[in-house]
Amino acid sequence: MENKGQTKKDVPNADLGRLVVVSNRLPMTLTKVRSGWKSSRSTGGLATAMDPLLDRTGGIWIGWSGDSSAKNDPQRQSILEEWREKENCIAVDLPPDIVKGYYEGFSNATLWFLFHSFPGLFNFSTSDWRDYVRANEAFRDAVVAEHRPGDLVWIHDYQLMLLPQMIREAIPDARIGFFLHIPFPSSDVFRVLPRRDEVLKGLLGADYISFHTHRYLQNFRSSLLRVNGIRSSMDRISLGSRQIRLEAQPIGIAPLGFRDILEQEKTQEIIAEFREKYTGVKLLVGVDRIDITKGLPERLKAFRRFLTKNRRMQGKVTLIQVAVPSRGNIPRYKELQQEVDELVGQINGRFGTPAWSPIVYMRRNLSHEELAALYAVADAALVTPLRDGQNLVAKEYVACKLDGDGVLILSEFAGAAAEMGEAIQINPYDEDRVASAISRALSMPAEEKRERMAALYKRVLRNDVFTWGARFVRNTADAAASRAKTDADRPQRLPRAEIAAAYEKAAKRLILLDYDGTLVGYAQRATDAVPTPELKKILRDIAADPRNSTVIVSGRAKSDLERWFGKIPDLWLAAEHGAVMRNPVQKEWTSSHPNVPDNWKKEVFEVLEHFADRTPGSYVEEKEFSLVWHYRMSDPEFGEWLANELNSTLDELLADTQLRAIQGRKNVEVKLIWANKADVLAQMTHDEPDFDFMLAAGDDTTDEDLFEKMGPDTWTVHIGSENTLARYRLRDYREMLDLLANLSGSAVPEKAKSVIASR
Repeated sequence: MENKGQTKKDVPNADLGRLVVVSNRLPMTLTKVRSGWKSSRSTGGLATAMDPLLDRTGGIWIGWSGDSSAKNDPQRQSILEEWREKENCIAVDLPPDIVKGYYEGFSNATLWFLFHSFPGLFNFSTSDWRDYVRANEAFRDAVVAEHRPGDLVWIHDYQLMLLPQMIREAIPDARIGFFLHIPFPSSDVFRVLPRRDEVLKGLLGADYISFHTHRYLQNFRSSLLRVNGIRSSMDRISLGSRQIRLEAQPIGIAPLGFRDILEQEKTQEIIAEFREKYTGVKLLVGVDRIDITKGLPERLKAFRRFLTKNRRMQGKVTLIQVAVPSRGNIPRYKELQQEVDELVGQINGRFGTPAWSPIVYMRRNLSHEELAALYAVADAALVTPLRDGQNLVAKEYVACKLDGDGVLILSEFAGAAAEMGEAIQINPYDEDRVASAISRALSMPAEEKRERMAALYKRVLRNDVFTWGARFVRNTADAAASRAKTDADRPQRLPRAEIAAAYEKAAKRLILLDYDGTLVGYAQRATDAVPTPELKKILRDIAADPRNSTVIVSGRAKSDLERWFGKIPDLWLAAEHGAVMRNPVQKEWTSSHPNVPDNWKKEVFEVLEHFADRTPGSYVEEKEFSLVWHYRMSDPEFGEWLANELNSTLDELLADTQLRAIQGRKNVEVKLIWANKADVLAQMTHDEPDFDFMLAAGDDTTDEDLFEKMGPDTWTVHIGSENTLARYRLRDYREMLDLLANLSGSAVPEKAKSVIASR
């Protein structure tokens, strides 16, 4: 249910810039009627929170009008213009052909069920996904058209999960916050979702992402790791030098607004009518939309069990169940409504008398006064969803119990349960214990009721909707300021025109290229990350230039590099981070440290093998000068945890040796200290010290040794967004290939480009 009739509380005064609220629906509704069009404004909970912030900042609200027909109707257009001028509401006109797939399809038939942990009910279709993307693009276009420098964009809920990244790409310095109003499911459930990686990527465009509870936040973090391989800490995600803030921040209500409603004469009259009508009867109240997530059938069955077990209470307890119809055009919801109707009829038929009905069933919205009065007179509230992002009914009920005379029975699967520990918390699937909870609530001593309710009321009052809104805006502003600072400190994007000019001008060039992550993407199995014909052509062309000395400097074994690149003339190869090199003229592998003993391997191998035995999907790779434990195919969370443990174990074991352990991308490698990529640079420049153009590119920690030794006038390029000593950065290996193709003049066919882009 929504908060009604709230009183606005002062918003902290801060120069936060103009607020741009973006939600699926505007607080305005446009409805087609016989006489033309009807316009009305919502007084719902979100509007209550946003209004004072919008007033204070001179902000705007962007959303769908709820109607996509008759786009060119002059009267309709006039109303939308009036919304813009008088209400600061900007309507997004969604084309009629995408609304159903976007809203009823991907948003509510896919995301809604899956995020509420009902994977057996969700449906997915590619066309719905396309409509979801197109709708998010329409919202992006509306935001971009209205955006001013300094604006703070607050995006709401699951219908717009792609929007943060879309805005980030269009306006790189935009300040963006996102709040999810529904649960975020466990990673096992989330992974059922097709296009899951794109949904996560969409959210990562935000500076600040907030959820109702810490459980939802942890589920999100786990999904990031398991789906996209992105690690995070408790309160932030580090995407290179960019920080995305995370927080659990449950939405509140405006409790003083309910107090004002209760004091109205009309409300007091309704309260008096209720008390006269139900004299001597204990009242239970349930207020819900008719939705699969709300657990209405389970609640009614538990009430039936209560009446069966407590015959003396028959005739003395009534459940007033408000059930607001929703999504009646969806077959599953029609079935649910029929099931609820039948259960109410069965229970009233079995237990009712001419003078008493166990259930008073109200299939409609209540007025503000009716709702507040019902909360005020109810001896207990049944808030028992099977899964709910928050559930504000619990807080509304508490706000109306000024005398502390009620009891809240609350599902442990509602987000509100995380902050309402004084409620009687239940598992809504357990009929017997829910029935027992009803008995306990109705027989609870008055003093215990007051103690519980006083604690709940104090918390609801303190964490109201205005505090929630102001805190979110402040946190988003702080997160964006932090991001702007780190953006200023991070390596700049590689200036393509400048490097091309320097390359063309140079008489003698040295080009040092990492392999994995730099020239190819990472694969689930390291053996699958093989070079494409297009990559080989680019390397052949760039190595063939007589002005170039081109070196592949990789952690790979020399057998891999020989097999893949051994037939390319003029290409230098350096394997195992430079431990061995192959001159393209002699074509023989040599080491700067020949005859190195390998008696260290046995002891280290046993340690790595022990960790491989503990970690399904991991394995140990033996090279000539190093040992590597790979865990890319393992459970990501368990793998990361064991990798940290292994690193700690190896640091202690190798403390007084010439070996060191390096934690790379999904691997831990033990190698000799002298085997590093900077040594390759030293060898190449020792024989030919007069290079007037030097380029080094890599993506991993092993490339940092090389970047550190390169001179100030060289071109050092980090592939990715991690912290680095490199002067420049590129987004991914695709951009690196494109750069090399341009420098070498390689004519990569369009078909081949699409293959590269799809890898």
